[in-house]
Amino acid sequence: MQQIDSKKVTVAVITPVYNDLKGLTKTAESVLSQDFPLTWIVVDADSGSDHRAFLNRVEPKTHDYIWTSEKDKGLYDGMNKGFRMKEADLYLFLNANDVLATNTIVRQVVDSFVAEKWLWAVGLAVRVDEDDTPTAVWEYLKPEIGGLALGTRTFCHQAIFYSRKVLDRVMPYDLTNLAADHLLNVKAFSISSPKMLPLVTTLFANGGISSQRPLSAAFKDLRRIRTELGLHFVDNKQLDYLITKFLVLFISISGFFWHTLRILSRKLVRDEKRIHPTTEI
Repeated sequence: MQQIDSKKVTVAVITPVYNDLKGLTKTAESVLSQDFPLTWIVVDADSGSDHRAFLNRVEPKTHDYIWTSEKDKGLYDGMNKGFRMKEADLYLFLNANDVLATNTIVRQVVDSFVAEKWLWAVGLAVRVDEDDTPTAVWEYLKPEIGGLALGTRTFCHQAIFYSRKVLDRVMPYDLTNLAADHLLNVKAFSISSPKMLPLVTTLFANGGISSQRPLSAAFKDLRRIRTELGLHFVDNKQLDYLITKFLVLFISISGFFWHTLRILSRKLVRDEKRIHPTTEI
């Protein structure tokens, strides 16, 4: 098999945005500081003159840059549009306000792509709060299509690098399903298991669409995905429905439990400071 030259690998980073100039500015700094040449594609959903003025001012020194600003049908429509705007070997969908972990991440991913010839890969992702303080690490180093389809173990979309070969077979995103990213990943998994990258590729912000939806709504979309792809558990729709209901209840209760423990642990730290005050000499 002919060896791929990493210098000839083309990369497109697609950023959909709507009314988030601060977040778009942060993403721009991250993407355009990469030490590997890429194409940054910004798909703005007609956010207004301030956004267009910013997009006009962007002048990358070492990267290609494409942008558009017009009304669309939402996040997934923007991602579909961005994919159609540029042919590349690798794609990353990085939302406004999300950033790459370091300025060498794209080069490291390309090196892995060249060495291991995967069709798609998933990196580690760190969730940050509004002050950019890390709050959690999103990892899934031993993926199974069952966990992905059920929704108990999902991927951070902003940490996934797709090859053109796999996206040509699974695109476009379904505009009628708010879990369309999971649907696309299940389809990709049916083609090839992803390469799990043992490095943090992305820092992503809280407050995305998925985090604002009730668990029941998210799992309802996932059940719809399983129906569409014929992935019902034990091949039984009724049992699949009951399992989903149980998971929603279990995750809700466990989430409340861990939230309470975090509150108590913070109080314990404060009490520790009170019990052992700093002694001035």
